[in-house]
Amino acid sequence: MTKTVTVFAASGTAGQACVNELLEHPDFKVRVLKRKPGQADKSTAGAREQDQKQKMWEDWQARGAEIRESDPTYHAELIPALEGTDYLVSCTPYFAAESQYPLIWAAAEAGVERFVPSEFGYIYEWEQFWPSPHAHRAMARQKAFIRRVIQLAGLDYTIIPAGLWPEYYMVEPVLVPGDGERKVSWSTGTDVGRTIPHVLAHPLSRNAVCPVAATAYMSWNELLEVRERLLGRKVERQYLDADQWREMHDNAEPGFFRDVLLAIGLAGAECPEGMPLWANWNGMHLPEFQGTPLETLFPEVIEPTVEQLKAMLQ
Repeated sequence: MTKTVTVFAASGTAGQACVNELLEHPDFKVRVLKRKPGQADKSTAGAREQDQKQKMWEDWQARGAEIRESDPTYHAELIPALEGTDYLVSCTPYFAAESQYPLIWAAAEAGVERFVPSEFGYIYEWEQFWPSPHAHRAMARQKAFIRRVIQLAGLDYTIIPAGLWPEYYMVEPVLVPGDGERKVSWSTGTDVGRTIPHVLAHPLSRNAVCPVAATAYMSWNELLEVRERLLGRKVERQYLDADQWREMHDNAEPGFFRDVLLAIGLAGAECPEGMPLWANWNGMHLPEFQGTPLETLFPEVIEPTVEQLKAMLQ
């Protein structure tokens, strides 16, 4: 049975990839919920220009998507905009988790069956209990709370943790948690979006946490070995235990480096053995799904992002 999927925050990296993959999937009809003109939105990596967004919307419409416009904070507009939706997928960025609360309430009022929150990082139900207070742990606690709000609203859910986005962690010296030997879920932003429709189409994704390795499931050392082979040189790296991560985080100035990169790294370093923050659900349940090959990903996505981050962090 064909399901109608509405994607919110579709202009971001994961959102755009999700819409494009949905349009190619036989099980889904596609809607995009966009903000009314003039409304500001938050972005982790920098907002796209309005003309770029307009071009995306026109392309999606030409391929069969329906574009619905609404004020995502105003229930009188959100409810009719969501009517007829079976699954609502939120691709809100790192700093905008709170924008999902009105979506959840309006989805319940509109008769939406399932809500997919923006959980595309660690397994937050575990991370919320790690010892060190920082911005990412606070967000983990909020996202664990959001799941309970979804349940309170009477909606089904699908949680899709996606591990680490490799494009943000390759600035040298690469900071590696522990000895770098533990396997990690790597999911570039585009592969996060691409995997969402396939997870939703699987019957085991209803009311489930489905932690994916959308790009690769390998250790830090294995990933860096691939990068070294492609670059033709050694990659400078620094191995840090949890105490060293914590000291570096606590001594850094507030901002993107501390509250995003170091906070996420500290959460990974504090993860105890036997309770991993990473898994490979798609490897078991979606063996036909293939992430972007690393030989393509490094030159086309990771290395350009490294240069952007180096300029940002200077």
